[in-house]
Amino acid sequence: MVTQYAEVLPDRDRGGQLAATYIAGCVVSLFFVIMRLTARFSIAGVGIDDWCMLITWIVFLPFTIIISILSFEGGTRHMVYLAQDPAHVEYILKLNWIAQPLAIFCLGSAKVAVAFLILRLLNRTSVWRRWSLYIASAWTIINTILMIVFTFVQCEDPAALWNAEARKRTKCWDPSVQSTFSTYGASCHALMDIFLAFLPVTLVWGLQTSLRKRIALCGLLGCGSITGICAAIKATKLSTLNARSDMTWETFSLFLWTGIELILSIICGSIPALKPIYAICMGKRALTLRSSQRRTNATGSSRTPHGRRSYARQHNSDSRDRDRNGEGMMELGSVQSPMTVSARRASDDEIGLAVSGDWEKAGGGIHVTRTFDVE
Repeated sequence: MVTQYAEVLPDRDRGGQLAATYIAGCVVSLFFVIMRLTARFSIAGVGIDDWCMLITWIVFLPFTIIISILSFEGGTRHMVYLAQDPAHVEYILKLNWIAQPLAIFCLGSAKVAVAFLILRLLNRTSVWRRWSLYIASAWTIINTILMIVFTFVQCEDPAALWNAEARKRTKCWDPSVQSTFSTYGASCHALMDIFLAFLPVTLVWGLQTSLRKRIALCGLLGCGSITGICAAIKATKLSTLNARSDMTWETFSLFLWTGIELILSIICGSIPALKPIYAICMGKRALTLRSSQRRTNATGSSRTPHGRRSYARQHNSDSRDRDRNGEGMMELGSVQSPMTVSARRASDDEIGLAVSGDWEKAGGGIHVTRTFDVE
């Protein structure tokens, strides 16, 4: 029987390609997640988007392990070449079905993490943008949950998905039901990626800054559109699962494009949060892990951390001392010296993105600060 199919179905094992993609992607994405958390801790700005992305990678790790085992056990070959060992086929199919909900969860959580990142950037800038992100995130979460549930409830006994004997005595849905809903879910993920890529552009393009910086910010925040292309390609291949006659061979392209989409989601979703790391690498600031953060309100006044006095407080205190003493000089300890305030243009490092916490509650967002040197 194997000889009969050998001319039509070549005995190719593409497992090495699939495993290499996932292992390399898992390592590279871990690097970006670590850099993201380091950057956020350095400014005491770790938020819900960072935790969502961390959870995404944590689930991505066992997903990668399962896909690697599946690949090394021949899980990407044609089913006809595996049918000689029914126990091995059952093992392969079981791994295949277990990996699918992990993939669905990772894709959904990665997109929610990007949505919360954009919410931090927009903050209170636009009501309709914020609510559209809330609705899109809720829509993604609902679709993710339904796709995971439908994976296992399509048969009264879930073991029928990989066990031939259980399949004979168990009632299952028509495979086209689950395949159709999976196509719908993948299409929703593609639309979500495109939405998350272009929504920030509508805000960034209206900033009062140079064209070069606006284009750079649009490219930085819009790089997630690449994942939408991967999701769209994956959606076109889900119809092949209707028959499930050669599932090991047909799911190879699905797992491949899912892995690429997920890896790009983690990387592209972490790049906008790496600005503090860029500033450290360029020597513009030192690496410090802060337990508190600078608080800034919408009018531009600031309160520095404990142990430091702001310019406004120092100036008011010294003005009172000067009025009492009738002196024209500001006293700094026992030394009297004139005070000079000079303004300079904001550097590129000072044009940054909002951090979470009290700063956001005060109405922050994409902002430009002007720094004063006090001599």
